[in-house]
Amino acid sequence: MENKTGKYLKYAIGEIVLVVLGILIALQINNWNNIKNEMAEMKNYYVKIHEEIAVTQKRSIRFSTVLDTLIQQNNRSLDIINLKNKDSLYLLKETLGALGTAYKSDFSFPIINEFLNEGYLAKIKNDSIKLGFQYFSMALIQLKSIDDYLGNQYSTAIEPYFYNTINYVEVVHGGAVYSGLKTGGPTTNYEQFYDNLELWNLLTFKVEALISQKNRIDRLNKILEFIDSKLQKELNDNDKIL
Repeated sequence: MENKTGKYLKYAIGEIVLVVLGILIALQINNWNNIKNEMAEMKNYYVKIHEEIAVTQKRSIRFSTVLDTLIQQNNRSLDIINLKNKDSLYLLKETLGALGTAYKSDFSFPIINEFLNEGYLAKIKNDSIKLGFQYFSMALIQLKSIDDYLGNQYSTAIEPYFYNTINYVEVVHGGAVYSGLKTGGPTTNYEQFYDNLELWNLLTFKVEALISQKNRIDRLNKILEFIDSKLQKELNDNDKIL
């Protein structure tokens, strides 16, 4: 009886060990599968983020070119006023439209936002990438801030100034015909801008805001380039994806 009991105990223990081993192996296989799936999801996001960054950078280059033109034209207006020559003030007709023009960057990052909102950033071991995304979020906030400032500047200061002093269709950026506006109306008296402090300050503040907008776009681009380079390196090294 003692021998039989001992054999039963050994058999039972062996069965328990086999069951435990089976469970552990199954858990490990499941864990490997989860890791494999996560790696595949991360790779998929990295590829999509790369594509999103590429599209945004093309847009930002075009947008920066537009901002350069607006900055140049507003500075040209300041140069004309600074001549203090009433006979030259009519040249403002070619440049004042830049004062009455404001564009928001309106860059959108649906893939990056989804990536961050789904908590994938916590699964990345590379601290440089995590820091890059943190800087990205801050850069977007700063860019939105200057976009809002430019919009508010236009609606509260620049547009009201145009109402009583400038025939907008005479100076509209890009030309009235191109903008689909009807030409005509009262003629602007450009001599009124001689030694005009209000116009001088409006132009100066506008140039300052445009330069800030361009600088923030450039900063965002550098951050995106940094993130993209790090993600591409991770894609080329599967062991570092998680």
